[in-house]
This record gives sequence, C-alpha cells and structure tokens, in this order.
Amino acid sequence: MNIMHNAVQELAVNIPGATDLFNNYHIDFTAQQPLLLKDTEISGEITLFNLVEKLDSLLHEHAMSRHNQWQAVSKKELISHILENYHAKHRVQLSDAIRLSQKIANAHASHPDFPHELESHLAQMQFELEEHMMKEELILFPMLEKGMFPLGPISVMESEHIDHAKALELLRTITNEFSPPKDACNSWITLYKDLLELYFDLKDHIHLENEILFQAEDQPAR
Repeated sequence: MNIMHNAVQELAVNIPGATDLFNNYHIDFTAQQPLLLKDTEISGEITLFNLVEKLDSLLHEHAMSRHNQWQAVSKKELISHILENYHAKHRVQLSDAIRLSQKIANAHASHPDFPHELESHLAQMQFELEEHMMKEELILFPMLEKGMFPLGPISVMESEHIDHAKALELLRTITNEFSPPKDACNSWITLYKDLLELYFDLKDHIHLENEILFQAEDQPAR
C-alpha cells in the first residue's frame, strides 16, 4: 500500500489504529470528499514523514482493523451495532453533558474561563443529532436492511454528517480542546472528559456510516 497516495478515509478503514492516530493529531477522516494523505494539513505536533512511519508500523502490526471487520458483516448486523453503540450512547452523552454544563454554569458562570456558549451549543447539537438519528432509524436503516440502496437519503445523511463534524470542531474550540482550567471543579473536569469521549465517538460513528454502511455491497469502501 502506497500510504502517501491513499485517502485518509481509506487509511482509516484499512489500517488498524489509524483512527486513533488521526484523532491524536486532529486529522479529519470523516470528510465526504476523499483527501490524499500527502495533501492533508498536518499539525505542528508531527511531521508528515513521522505520520507515515507510524501508519506503516500499524499496517504491519495487524492484519485487519476493527472497521475492516465490520465490512464482513451484513447491513442489519452493522445497523444493530450502530444503534446500540452510537445512537443510544449519544443520546445519553448529550443529555448528561447538558445537565452538567447547567450545573457548572450555576456555580462558575463568573469564572474567567467559563465557556458561556457551551450549553447552547450542546443543546443545538442534541437537537440536530436527534433529528438526524430519527431519520436514519425511521427511514434509511429499514431501507438498507431490506437490501435497498437509496442514494437520495444517503446523500442527505452524508451532508448532515459534514455539519456534525463542524459542530464537533466548534465544541473542541469552545472547550479549549477539552482542557478545563487548572482550578476547575470535579464536575467541570468530568464534563470535559465526557465531551472528549463524545467527540471521538461521534467521529467514529460518522466514519463507520460513511465508509462502510453507506457503501453499496459490490463497492469497496471509499
């Protein structure tokens, strides 16, 4: 595999551990348009050379990634996995995060580092994600389980995934990359840890749908 000339989306699917590596260095592998690794904007934390080295090492350590394993199961099995491990989880994550953000606002709204826009952003994310997941659960997923491949609804979901990814990046900015102030209370620390988990979970969720679930049975993942 010529890693430099593969799209980051393809690398995320085919190299075990690549998604974690990309997350660590803020490399977006959920974008709808394929982007070659050599053309990807790399943060100052790592050079492209070192990134390719790490990916090459991962490629040789393992034969099959977690996402590759999902390519081998039926659409119905994959949908069940998504519903249980992402849809249900996101609903709890966002509900708990909003509750905690309200608690912190009541106690620390005057703190100089308090993110005043966080609660409203989480509420907007919750509304948009719930609407999105309901459309999948009521319309798209049943069609996929029946062997249909509706390009229109899939295109809409992929477009909304782009919006969700943007919301995640704004969340990362609002929370200073999920870093609470040094004098933060336990609730504040817990909230940011929970939001960091949500950030990576939702990125994995988007990637799994875009690159595997939303692919035709006879087409390779993008």
